[in-house]
Amino acid sequence: MREAKRPSADFASISNLISRDAGIVGPLLKLANSPFVGLKSKATSVFQAVSVLGMQNTVNLVQNIALRQSIGGASQSFEKFWERSSMSATVAEKVAAKFPSIAKDDAYIAALFHDCGIPVLMMKYPDYRETLMEQCKQGRPICDIENDSFSTSHTVVGNMLTRSWMLPAHVCKAILYHHDSTVFNSSEEHHGNDICNLIGVVHMAERIVDEHLNMTSKEWHQFEEEVFKHFEMSAQEFFELKQDVLAFLNDE
Repeated sequence: MREAKRPSADFASISNLISRDAGIVGPLLKLANSPFVGLKSKATSVFQAVSVLGMQNTVNLVQNIALRQSIGGASQSFEKFWERSSMSATVAEKVAAKFPSIAKDDAYIAALFHDCGIPVLMMKYPDYRETLMEQCKQGRPICDIENDSFSTSHTVVGNMLTRSWMLPAHVCKAILYHHDSTVFNSSEEHHGNDICNLIGVVHMAERIVDEHLNMTSKEWHQFEEEVFKHFEMSAQEFFELKQDVLAFLNDE
């Protein structure tokens, strides 16, 4: 990431750095050749993948891989979690493209990391999953359950992780507050417009992914009105956006 930010950075230098880490090369090529990235021809080398993907897309994918490897390692138990996170990130990037004021890269990273505290808590507390499943059936908010049972929440843990990864401050704060619908009406300075933008995009992305996976959206009804108001968007406009992204997902 430091190299990518250098004015003199080029594909050769980035490719060389990635190629030194065998644990990154294989997953990078796998992700680069996955349907959700949509390369027209398969990449067979790191340099080819980086050249076609571009600098920022490469950095996004490397962060995706590094996040998976740092939380859970090679464990298969989190595979579906990371697949969904990756899909949400891709969808968030496409949703953000509809709004000129939102950086697509920020949307991708916010969606990728927004629930990253969950696998950390699952590893820390063996009864985490069962506790949440049981109490969520009663309609309790996930962060309330976490705070009562484990004295922290996945949003707090996710915020700590993203800060340690030195991600942009507004991305970290969006992850901290993404389950709090009151941020859209808050006058507090730390609930800025850029934070609300990312929270709104993440929830739209999650709603679209839920429909793609034939799952029931758990929180969309709590955020729908506030998200539409924030983006000055009608339900019909979101429906059309959703259908466009679903068409992309279904074609892959």
